[in-house]
Amino acid sequence: MPSPKASPTGASAPETPGAADRSPSRAGSQTATESFASAVHRVRRRILGPMDVRPYPRPQRVKRSPLRLSLLALGVAAILTGIGLVAAPLIGVWQRGHADQSALGSWQKGPSDALIGAPPASTPPPKTAVTCGSGSPSDYALVTFSSPAAEHYGGVATDGTWDSLHNRSMVHYTGTSAPGQQGNSIIAFHREPDYEHIDQLNVGDTVSVQDRTCHTFVYKVTGRWTLNPSNVSQLVPTSGHDLTLITCTPFWIDSQRIVWRATMVTSTA
Repeated sequence: MPSPKASPTGASAPETPGAADRSPSRAGSQTATESFASAVHRVRRRILGPMDVRPYPRPQRVKRSPLRLSLLALGVAAILTGIGLVAAPLIGVWQRGHADQSALGSWQKGPSDALIGAPPASTPPPKTAVTCGSGSPSDYALVTFSSPAAEHYGGVATDGTWDSLHNRSMVHYTGTSAPGQQGNSIIAFHREPDYEHIDQLNVGDTVSVQDRTCHTFVYKVTGRWTLNPSNVSQLVPTSGHDLTLITCTPFWIDSQRIVWRATMVTSTA
């Protein structure tokens, strides 16, 4: 058993375990590894920055000023107002279109026989009269257009004033002559939603008007004008058997009016 080495003072000191096995090459390798790890750490800090894992402070709630809240409320109100301004006309057009289609479908079901008077006792059955029209007594006439032919335009005109155009797309103006009678029969109508291409109706085309007695009157267009809304020169009474049609233009803008004048050419029962 080897004896312990003596210290310079003469006392014996124990040997460090493994000290005899540590070589200069292994120590150099460890130093190089530590230097490489230190270099990698420095590069990483330079690229990524210090890795601070401390929790971020909770953001404080910002108190909104009364002015900011007022501006926000005004912005929301402006948006809602804009939506209302756009939606209201569209809803009105949809409602008119629904009423128009209902009246047209009812009229096109065909004529019906109506009794004239009440049958007295012990007399022959009363005569019957053929009637046309829809279920509404205010529905005045069925108007059909020959052009544009591909569109098959037609609608039922109610009898009333310009205010009637809020609920229906076509109106025979009360007080003007009835279809087939002498004078100027005036019918106004909206282009929206059913008459987008009615601006293609030109001189020489025809318009047919059927009244509630199932008489049909055919008018031939003899004149056409684009006028400002204030120009009503074509709405005056006439001495012929005339029909005046009025609608708005351009489509969906309605800044002007298209006016057609037509003269009756045939009448059929």
